[in-house]
Amino acid sequence: MVEFCPECSNLLRKRVSDGNKALICRCGFQKELKLSSEEIEKKVRLKKKALDKNLIIVSQEDKILIHPIVKKYCPKCNNKEAEAWQEQTRSADEPSTSFFRCLDCKHTWREY
Repeated sequence: MVEFCPECSNLLRKRVSDGNKALICRCGFQKELKLSSEEIEKKVRLKKKALDKNLIIVSQEDKILIHPIVKKYCPKCNNKEAEAWQEQTRSADEPSTSFFRCLDCKHTWREY
């Protein structure tokens, strides 16, 4: 959380000296920070709970199907459909490289 100085409205910066934490301003204002062990434990639990809720597991198969599907013959199994994407693999003045991945055998190839 960001806090501002009540005297000059500048940003308060966190400083640690001799194990004591304080928010200090350029103008000389100082606010000591003290957290009880209960508050610290509560913050840790809240952070852990937030991480658990936002956890999303993506498998390799899920990652594969995010590209558009095009009609392209696979050189390995002759399947007619592949997903396609482009990447800039060389310098900016060169054309981008087209990549294809077969939907059947998962073989990946490129075209310049």
